Amino acid sequence: MIDDLRDYLAAVSAQVGVGLESCCWGSEAPAWAYVALDWRLSGRDVALLWDAGSGWSIATEPDMGRDLDVVARLDGEVSPPPAAVADFVAALRSDASPEATTAA
Repeated sequence: MIDDLRDYLAAVSAQVGVGLESCCWGSEAPAWAYVALDWRLSGRDVALLWDAGSGWSIATEPDMGRDLDVVARLDGEVSPPPAAVADFVAALRSDASPEATTAA
């Protein structure tokens, strides 16, 4: 499982324009993943999250010590093709106002 998850994350991270070094993951049930993205939304860092139970979501990172704030979820398959995940990220980024979305 961990090798398959690593390979999947490598493909997803490449599609969204970051490297595998921007990822962390765990294979314990349920398997999970975190991908740091290289942009900000409303002044907060943005992360792409995945878990085996609910699939992909995008979250912003609030102040230290607080949980991530999920701002969007990708409906459909739990493990969609990497290009579909990249389209999901691109759609959220393009829907945000230019003032709200900046490069990190």
